[in-house]
Amino acid sequence: MSNDGTPDDQIGEALLIRVVQDQMMNITTGGNVRLPLLPEVQPLHNLQHQKLLDQLALSVKVIGDQLNNEQNFNHQIDGLARLGDKKIFSKLVEGVFDDGQINWGRIIVLFFAVGKLAVKMVLANLPEVFSEILDSCLDFFRTKLLAWIRNMGGWISSISALTQFSIERITASYIRFEHLIAFVCGIMLGSAIVWKLSRSS
Repeated sequence: MSNDGTPDDQIGEALLIRVVQDQMMNITTGGNVRLPLLPEVQPLHNLQHQKLLDQLALSVKVIGDQLNNEQNFNHQIDGLARLGDKKIFSKLVEGVFDDGQINWGRIIVLFFAVGKLAVKMVLANLPEVFSEILDSCLDFFRTKLLAWIRNMGGWISSISALTQFSIERITASYIRFEHLIAFVCGIMLGSAIVWKLSRSS
């Protein structure tokens, strides 16, 4: 399916960096906490592409707020953070994509989880692990997720797909908790995003 020239690689990379930036805004600087520099992303010169990125970032924020209320999700993040090494991202991927299946919900969960883990590495004064997590996620996006996203019609297709999500539970085989994530996205959220995009087009 055509993505109508949308730079899905740029949008994906910019979305991940923005998610991490948004999470880092919650850090209270002081003491020995130093905020690391984030990779630069190419600007989106097309206004519609920028609006799409903004709407995707809003989706991640709303869904992230819901995930923050999930006790199991927070336990998983804390457990991964305690590893404190370069294995964190591979363990995260094993949990989110344990059956090898990709969908929009899991991509969003991955990006949000990376943002939370990145912040924990900053607070733990582990800048090398912070960089490793972010670089690994960018590489995973480029090599594993981007082709799937393009085959699905690009990031624009995620907007309508989100209207169909209610609850998705992703089983994690690498940890003892019964479920990794309760992924919740209401139909009203997706409908509102589609409505905003249709008005701006």
